[in-house]
Amino acid sequence: MNMMKAALAGAATLAITACGPLNDGNIATGAAEALKARVSGAPAAPVATAPVLTRAQVDANPGGFMVLNAYNGTMVAALVAGAQNGNRTTWLSANGPSVTTQNGVMVATRGFPRDLMAADVDSVMRALIAGGGTATRVHETLSDTDQIVTQSFTCAVASQGRETIGILGRQIATERFGEACTSDALSFTNQYWIDESGKMVRSLQAIAPDTGYIQLDRP
Repeated sequence: MNMMKAALAGAATLAITACGPLNDGNIATGAAEALKARVSGAPAAPVATAPVLTRAQVDANPGGFMVLNAYNGTMVAALVAGAQNGNRTTWLSANGPSVTTQNGVMVATRGFPRDLMAADVDSVMRALIAGGGTATRVHETLSDTDQIVTQSFTCAVASQGRETIGILGRQIATERFGEACTSDALSFTNQYWIDESGKMVRSLQAIAPDTGYIQLDRP
Protein backbone atom coordinates (compact mmCIF):
# COMPACT_ATOMS: atom_id res chain seq x y z
CA MET A 1 0.00 0.00 0.00
CA ASN A 2 2.92 2.38 0.64
CA MET A 3 4.01 1.90 -2.96
CA MET A 4 0.53 2.78 -4.18
CA LYS A 5 0.42 5.94 -2.05
CA ALA A 6 3.86 6.97 -3.26
CA ALA A 7 2.91 6.43 -6.89
CA LEU A 8 -0.30 8.39 -6.59
CA ALA A 9 1.45 11.17 -4.70
CA GLY A 10 4.08 11.41 -7.42
CA ALA A 11 1.43 11.35 -10.12
CA ALA A 12 -0.47 14.15 -8.44
CA THR A 13 2.46 16.50 -8.99
CA LEU A 14 2.46 15.94 -12.73
CA ALA A 15 0.66 18.12 -15.25
CA ILE A 16 -2.23 16.42 -17.05
CA THR A 17 -1.85 16.55 -20.81
CA ALA A 18 -4.18 15.60 -23.63
CA CYS A 19 -3.20 16.27 -27.23
CA GLY A 20 -4.98 15.50 -30.47
CA PRO A 21 -8.58 14.55 -31.25
CA LEU A 22 -8.14 10.85 -30.47
CA ASN A 23 -7.21 11.72 -26.91
CA ASP A 24 -10.31 13.74 -26.09
CA GLY A 25 -11.60 12.59 -22.73
CA ASN A 26 -8.66 10.27 -22.05
CA ILE A 27 -6.04 11.21 -19.45
CA ALA A 28 -2.36 10.24 -19.42
CA THR A 29 0.41 12.04 -17.56
CA GLY A 30 4.13 12.05 -16.84
CA ALA A 31 7.58 13.00 -18.07
CA ALA A 32 10.89 11.13 -17.90
CA GLU A 33 14.08 10.74 -19.88
CA ALA A 34 14.80 7.30 -21.31
CA LEU A 35 17.09 5.51 -23.72
CA LYS A 36 15.91 5.23 -27.28
CA ALA A 37 14.93 2.03 -29.12
CA ARG A 38 13.31 1.56 -32.52
CA VAL A 39 10.13 -0.17 -33.63
CA SER A 40 10.67 -2.72 -36.36
CA GLY A 41 8.61 -5.40 -38.03
CA ALA A 42 10.15 -8.13 -35.88
CA PRO A 43 8.07 -9.16 -32.84
CA ALA A 44 9.60 -8.31 -29.51
CA ALA A 45 10.30 -11.13 -27.05
CA PRO A 46 9.18 -11.13 -23.40
CA VAL A 47 11.93 -10.39 -20.92
CA ALA A 48 12.35 -11.13 -17.23
CA THR A 49 10.92 -8.46 -14.97
CA ALA A 50 12.74 -7.23 -11.88
CA PRO A 51 10.76 -7.69 -8.63
CA VAL A 52 9.22 -4.25 -8.11
CA LEU A 53 6.14 -5.69 -6.35
CA THR A 54 5.50 -8.52 -3.94
CA ARG A 55 2.75 -11.09 -4.26
CA ALA A 56 1.38 -9.88 -0.91
CA GLN A 57 1.01 -6.32 -2.26
CA VAL A 58 -0.78 -7.57 -5.35
CA ASP A 59 -3.09 -9.90 -3.42
CA ALA A 60 -4.02 -7.05 -1.08
CA ASN A 61 -5.17 -4.92 -4.03
CA PRO A 62 -6.43 -7.27 -6.80
CA GLY A 63 -6.42 -5.63 -10.21
CA GLY A 64 -4.79 -2.48 -8.87
CA PHE A 65 -1.27 -2.94 -10.27
CA MET A 66 0.54 -3.28 -13.56
CA VAL A 67 4.27 -3.80 -14.16
CA LEU A 68 5.89 -1.90 -17.02
CA ASN A 69 9.11 -3.24 -18.58
CA ALA A 70 10.84 -1.18 -21.27
CA TYR A 71 14.18 -1.20 -23.09
CA ASN A 72 14.77 -4.93 -22.52
CA GLY A 73 14.52 -4.69 -18.77
CA THR A 74 16.53 -1.51 -18.21
CA MET A 75 13.38 0.37 -17.18
CA VAL A 76 10.98 -1.45 -14.85
CA ALA A 77 8.22 0.27 -12.91
CA ALA A 78 5.18 -0.64 -10.84
CA LEU A 79 2.07 1.18 -12.06
CA VAL A 80 -1.14 1.78 -10.13
CA ALA A 81 -4.58 2.26 -11.59
CA GLY A 82 -5.40 5.96 -11.71
CA ALA A 83 -7.97 7.76 -13.83
CA GLN A 84 -10.80 5.68 -15.29
CA ASN A 85 -12.73 6.85 -18.37
CA GLY A 86 -15.18 4.22 -19.56
CA ASN A 87 -13.15 1.18 -20.59
CA ARG A 88 -9.89 3.16 -20.52
CA THR A 89 -7.58 3.17 -17.51
CA THR A 90 -4.53 5.35 -16.97
CA TRP A 91 -1.76 3.54 -15.07
CA LEU A 92 0.60 5.80 -13.13
CA SER A 93 4.15 5.32 -11.87
CA ALA A 94 5.90 7.15 -9.06
CA ASN A 95 8.80 8.24 -11.28
CA GLY A 96 7.03 9.59 -14.36
CA PRO A 97 6.08 7.18 -17.17
CA SER A 98 2.41 6.31 -17.53
CA VAL A 99 0.28 4.34 -19.96
CA THR A 100 -3.41 4.37 -20.80
CA THR A 101 -5.01 1.10 -21.86
CA GLN A 102 -8.36 0.11 -23.31
CA ASN A 103 -9.13 -3.33 -21.91
CA GLY A 104 -5.40 -3.98 -21.97
CA VAL A 105 -4.62 -2.54 -25.42
CA MET A 106 -2.43 0.55 -25.15
CA VAL A 107 -3.94 3.82 -26.38
CA ALA A 108 -1.53 6.42 -24.95
CA THR A 109 1.80 6.84 -23.16
CA ARG A 110 3.57 9.69 -21.44
CA GLY A 111 7.18 9.99 -20.32
CA PHE A 112 8.95 8.25 -23.23
CA PRO A 113 11.32 9.75 -25.85
CA ARG A 114 8.45 9.77 -28.35
CA ASP A 115 5.03 9.06 -26.95
CA LEU A 116 1.93 7.52 -28.36
CA MET A 117 -0.29 10.56 -27.85
CA ALA A 118 -3.54 8.73 -28.60
CA ALA A 119 -4.86 5.74 -30.53
CA ASP A 120 -8.11 4.31 -31.89
CA VAL A 121 -8.01 0.55 -31.27
CA ASP A 122 -11.72 -0.35 -31.37
CA SER A 123 -11.20 -2.48 -34.48
CA VAL A 124 -8.33 -4.34 -32.78
CA MET A 125 -10.53 -5.07 -29.75
CA ARG A 126 -13.24 -6.52 -32.00
CA ALA A 127 -10.71 -8.79 -33.72
CA LEU A 128 -9.37 -10.04 -30.38
CA ILE A 129 -12.88 -10.78 -29.11
CA ALA A 130 -13.61 -12.66 -32.34
CA GLY A 131 -10.46 -14.76 -31.94
CA GLY A 132 -8.73 -13.16 -34.91
CA GLY A 133 -9.34 -11.13 -38.05
CA THR A 134 -8.28 -7.93 -39.77
CA ALA A 135 -8.28 -4.55 -38.07
CA THR A 136 -7.39 -0.92 -38.60
CA ARG A 137 -5.71 1.10 -35.88
CA VAL A 138 -4.99 4.85 -35.91
CA HIS A 139 -2.07 6.40 -33.99
CA GLU A 140 -1.28 9.98 -33.11
CA THR A 141 2.41 10.63 -32.38
CA LEU A 142 4.62 13.71 -32.14
CA SER A 143 6.85 14.72 -35.03
CA ASP A 144 10.36 16.15 -34.63
CA THR A 145 8.75 19.59 -34.64
CA ASP A 146 6.27 18.63 -31.92
CA GLN A 147 3.33 18.44 -34.31
CA ILE A 148 0.69 15.74 -34.07
CA VAL A 149 1.10 13.14 -36.84
CA THR A 150 -1.79 10.77 -37.55
CA GLN A 151 -1.04 7.39 -39.10
CA SER A 152 -3.31 4.46 -39.99
CA PHE A 153 -2.23 0.80 -39.89
CA THR A 154 -3.72 -2.30 -41.41
CA CYS A 155 -3.40 -5.16 -38.94
CA ALA A 156 -3.90 -8.92 -38.94
CA VAL A 157 -4.82 -10.45 -35.57
CA ALA A 158 -4.38 -14.20 -35.11
CA SER A 159 -4.17 -16.73 -32.30
CA GLN A 160 -0.71 -18.19 -31.75
CA GLY A 161 -1.86 -21.00 -29.47
CA ARG A 162 -2.04 -21.78 -25.79
CA GLU A 163 0.81 -20.77 -23.49
CA THR A 164 1.36 -20.87 -19.74
CA ILE A 165 3.30 -17.89 -18.47
CA GLY A 166 4.72 -16.94 -15.07
CA ILE A 167 4.06 -13.55 -13.50
CA LEU A 168 5.25 -12.79 -9.97
CA GLY A 169 5.34 -16.42 -8.90
CA ARG A 170 1.97 -17.29 -10.43
CA GLN A 171 1.52 -19.62 -13.41
CA ILE A 172 -1.25 -18.46 -15.74
CA ALA A 173 -2.83 -20.41 -18.60
CA THR A 174 -3.29 -18.08 -21.56
CA GLU A 175 -3.99 -17.86 -25.27
CA ARG A 176 -1.41 -15.76 -27.10
CA PHE A 177 -2.41 -13.50 -29.97
CA GLY A 178 -0.25 -11.67 -32.48
CA GLU A 179 -1.20 -8.41 -34.17
CA ALA A 180 0.92 -7.67 -37.26
CA CYS A 181 0.48 -4.07 -38.41
CA THR A 182 1.79 -2.21 -41.45
CA SER A 183 1.56 1.24 -42.97
CA ASP A 184 3.38 2.93 -45.82
CA ALA A 185 6.30 3.82 -43.54
CA LEU A 186 6.25 1.51 -40.53
CA SER A 187 5.51 -2.02 -39.38
CA PHE A 188 5.33 -3.68 -35.98
CA THR A 189 3.91 -6.76 -34.28
CA ASN A 190 2.12 -6.57 -30.96
CA GLN A 191 1.53 -9.64 -28.81
CA TYR A 192 -1.17 -10.28 -26.22
CA TRP A 193 -1.61 -13.02 -23.61
CA ILE A 194 -5.23 -13.44 -22.50
CA ASP A 195 -6.24 -15.68 -19.59
CA GLU A 196 -9.27 -17.95 -19.34
CA SER A 197 -11.39 -15.18 -17.85
CA GLY A 198 -10.71 -12.94 -20.85
CA LYS A 199 -8.28 -10.61 -19.04
CA MET A 200 -5.12 -9.49 -20.81
CA VAL A 201 -2.40 -10.48 -18.35
CA ARG A 202 0.65 -9.71 -20.50
CA SER A 203 1.32 -7.75 -23.65
CA LEU A 204 4.20 -6.49 -25.78
CA GLN A 205 3.10 -3.36 -27.58
CA ALA A 206 4.82 -0.82 -29.81
CA ILE A 207 4.73 2.78 -28.61
CA ALA A 208 6.14 4.91 -31.43
CA PRO A 209 9.24 5.25 -33.63
CA ASP A 210 12.42 5.87 -31.60
CA THR A 211 10.77 4.39 -28.50
CA GLY A 212 10.10 0.75 -29.31
CA TYR A 213 8.11 -1.84 -27.38
CA ILE A 214 7.00 -2.03 -23.80
CA GLN A 215 5.92 -5.10 -21.87
CA LEU A 216 2.92 -4.78 -19.57
CA ASP A 217 2.21 -7.49 -16.98
CA ARG A 218 -0.88 -7.78 -14.80
CA PRO A 219 0.30 -9.76 -11.74
